[in-house]
Amino acid sequence: MIVGQDEAIQEIVSIYQMHLTGMSAPGRPIGNFLFLGPTGSGKTRIVEATAETLMKNPRAVIKIDCAEFQHSHEIAKLIGSPPGYLGHRETHPLLSQEVLNQYHTDTIKLSFVLFDEIEKASDSLWNLLLGILDKATLTLGDNRKVDFSRSMIFMTSNIGAMEMSSLMNPKVGFNVAESQERMASGTVDEKLTSKLARSGLEAARRKFTPEFMNRLDKIVTFHPLGTEQLKKILDIELNLVQQRIFNTAADRAFVFTMSDSSKDFLL
Repeated sequence: MIVGQDEAIQEIVSIYQMHLTGMSAPGRPIGNFLFLGPTGSGKTRIVEATAETLMKNPRAVIKIDCAEFQHSHEIAKLIGSPPGYLGHRETHPLLSQEVLNQYHTDTIKLSFVLFDEIEKASDSLWNLLLGILDKATLTLGDNRKVDFSRSMIFMTSNIGAMEMSSLMNPKVGFNVAESQERMASGTVDEKLTSKLARSGLEAARRKFTPEFMNRLDKIVTFHPLGTEQLKKILDIELNLVQQRIFNTAADRAFVFTMSDSSKDFLL
């Protein structure tokens, strides 16, 4: 379950519905998403929740940590070394067709690929991404082709998070008390939502090239979570703990309760 990010949910649903109707553009991935926002707002979690909903498996996500690909030579871990290079046969690409199709079922042939913290990637990874996002094709080191036309591509980034945080919670000025009340209640008005989205989009345009931005289907700015939303998330997590108690210790199962002060401590 995802709390407080209804816009992102709706964008994913709309793209998937377009795919089901057969109206998606041929020769491209099902959807190319860029998720912007501060750490802890649910960017990675929403991808796992989508996989859990559609594939019944939250782990059915091929996750690429872009912090591991800050140098050009590290791209060989993704596509494999070309023939003739030392270690060619020992280097198994992380994005082969077999890896992409590993979670396909008889009823749903869908892949979820997540490029986490995309702003940390090297230029070599950027060049690979341009081909994937536009033509749904990746060429491996041994010239095999990988088809991404049945994939949903997700990219996350924290760029612009500082600017968005200052909009939500200014340290000085006349809006400090108002922003504190807003964060406590977990409400974000339409005007502030527009400001947050604009701030995230401007930061993305400063960082990413126009050809990259033009290949994206949806750019979604995740809002910082307020206290009420965090309380809902805490209740969800506590329910999962209760389920684990029942599932792993059936002969010693018990029901636990938690006081409001204890929940406040955890928050």
